[in-house]
Amino acid sequence: MPRINRTTFAGLALVALLVGGVAATGYGGRALSVLRAQGWNLDIDRAMDAAGVVPGMVVGEAGAGDGYFTLPMARRVGPSGAVYANDISRRALDRLQAEARREQLDNIQIVEGDVDDPRFPRRDLQLIVIVHAFHDFSQPVEWLRNARNYLRPGGTVAIIDRDPAQGGERHFWPRERILRYAGEAGFAPVKVVDTISRHLIIVIKPQE
Repeated sequence: MPRINRTTFAGLALVALLVGGVAATGYGGRALSVLRAQGWNLDIDRAMDAAGVVPGMVVGEAGAGDGYFTLPMARRVGPSGAVYANDISRRALDRLQAEARREQLDNIQIVEGDVDDPRFPRRDLQLIVIVHAFHDFSQPVEWLRNARNYLRPGGTVAIIDRDPAQGGERHFWPRERILRYAGEAGFAPVKVVDTISRHLIIVIKPQE
């Protein structure tokens, strides 16, 4: 059996850690995005269909991180649309901005938010998406209450996360918990999709 030096072992351990999805929040650029894409196995096009992302749309994204969902969503909404990519990590946003420039996606705007408020710069968003992040929110009800301020009438929020009922890790939240938080924040469910890549896609809208 060949011997493995410490450097090689450390590198293999890091790859295993990232593929397993245990990397710390803050994200890690394009390489990490690829590894996470493999681990999450989300059909992004179908997820965007379920969330209602269409060309020309003005969308906010919370927990955008390294752009796993942001970049393909920006390509879909196109130059007539816009994506306001939010995160609480300035380092993650800087990496996302650099990647957007490399891909010449001028319709991505970076937004640094707070744990209880996305702080989007406009109040006419048609959709806010939260991908692989809502289960890490420390103040989910307060965040959703504040998010209402940035939606236009008829706007919706789409929460996309692994479904623990379909073998997702335990730290992901079941649909009942997500819907409870949504109800406490004044939202009503529009639809729940659980047939895409073992994910939950929960679309909610503010109650009248």
